[in-house]
Amino acid sequence: MAQSSLYSKLLNAPSDAPVFLTPHLESDFLLKAYRFGLFPWTSNPTTWWCPDPRMTLFPADIYKQKSLKRFFKHYEFKLDKAPLTLIKLCASTRKYTWIDENFLKAYEVLLKQSFLHSLEVYEKDELVGGIYGLIIGKVFFGESMVSLQKNISKLAMIKLCELLEPYEFIIDCQVHNPHLEFMGAKNIARKDFLALLKEKVDQESGFKDFKNLL
Repeated sequence: MAQSSLYSKLLNAPSDAPVFLTPHLESDFLLKAYRFGLFPWTSNPTTWWCPDPRMTLFPADIYKQKSLKRFFKHYEFKLDKAPLTLIKLCASTRKYTWIDENFLKAYEVLLKQSFLHSLEVYEKDELVGGIYGLIIGKVFFGESMVSLQKNISKLAMIKLCELLEPYEFIIDCQVHNPHLEFMGAKNIARKDFLALLKEKVDQESGFKDFKNLL
């Protein structure tokens, strides 16, 4: 299917329901799907979504609470140190999760291909939270966050925005979440998100290696 034809179909896709289903989650298809604004949400079968509106965070808009400033000195931030461990931590802290073995295998392939990235938060060498997602062009496709202590997810998102803002990134937050809205993310129309995505995914990230941004 031609790229323009697929974008046209996505513009008319359900706003709050899966666009389609596939029996398995394949890493090669994942990359293509993300580039077009689709993301997987459940497995067995895998459901693919492209909601309208789309929650998006422009790093310059991140809300930095003054009360959080004192917390930064208590934690250490690391990039790409243990992304798969972070994903498993996300899965273990949720009562219901889409992160199964099939999911882990697919994202492990994306890690080897240098698409999967993580920002991890440590307290005395113990992983206490963070955020992971894919980087394609100038887009960080946020997959999930986890926080074992108060404010960890806020600190992680602030740090991620500080690192990506100089490179004119956008962060795809997928669906509305009050926590992300409080942090500065906003809902934008799907057609506007897809137009912005089409432009951003084909641009160079601006850095050679994400893990060296810290």
